Amino acid sequence: MSAWIARTMGKLGFAAAMALGMATLAAPAVAAGPGTLTITSGTQQRSWTVDQLLHDRRLTDISVDDENLKQRLTLKAIPLAALLAGLPATADGSATTAASDGYVSHLPMAMLLAEGKMQPRAWLAVENPAAPWPKLKGQGIGPFRLVWTGPAGRAGKVTESYWTYNIERIDIAASPAERYPAIRPAAGLPADGPVMRGFAAFQRVCLSCHSLNREGDSHLGPDLNEPYSPVEYLGDDKLARLIRNPQSLRWWPEARMPSIDPQTLPDAELKDLLAYFHHMATTRKPEAPAAGPRQ
Repeated sequence: MSAWIARTMGKLGFAAAMALGMATLAAPAVAAGPGTLTITSGTQQRSWTVDQLLHDRRLTDISVDDENLKQRLTLKAIPLAALLAGLPATADGSATTAASDGYVSHLPMAMLLAEGKMQPRAWLAVENPAAPWPKLKGQGIGPFRLVWTGPAGRAGKVTESYWTYNIERIDIAASPAERYPAIRPAAGLPADGPVMRGFAAFQRVCLSCHSLNREGDSHLGPDLNEPYSPVEYLGDDKLARLIRNPQSLRWWPEARMPSIDPQTLPDAELKDLLAYFHHMATTRKPEAPAAGPRQ
């Protein structure tokens, strides 16, 4: 679930240069498990434990205005581009971060690979067990997090949905639209029209927890088009209220859906998202009638 930040960074020239040093920089593969980060791209896979990354010579202290915890923090982190160097990845691809609680975030590779001084820069923050991070709503958010730095105001344009935490795995692959054809709008729609803009918002904001037409990486929340779209059973106004503040529409202390504020999803993008849902409802295949009793 993105028009608010640049999508491309040109050819991936730095990867080849950095690959020469990967033999000494990359940590050896270890069995996946608690406290282990695994990055997969095609047939290649790398894994690190917390201890390995805390002793990695690329680790440094960075200060961030933490978008999750809403405070200024100094964290130990490694540039994510350094961990990705040498893997088969291109700037027009996509990465999926998978968290221990099932949350999935889809991020453009152009953002994760960017190293320019005028662009937001992605870092993998590593929690030191001897100095644990503050908890978020009573829950730990380590040992691995994706955080961002940049020139004044630039890192702030990376919305909260990209500040992912409890990361266990990063998978580099084609974009969700390429992997899941059933979530794509009908062919021929204007690229700059409301439905396609809403499709971009859906991938950035909604696909982290929901499927659509039963396709997607996560099923934390209900499918958003099968058997009905929420615009059909809630209508635009109530669905917009639900997105902005789920508890304002249906109070449920155990609900996991967070409020999605205008910084993460501006009002104009929210309208586009509703247009995408309406469009997908019209393209849904009718459900086959249930078989009647045999005579």
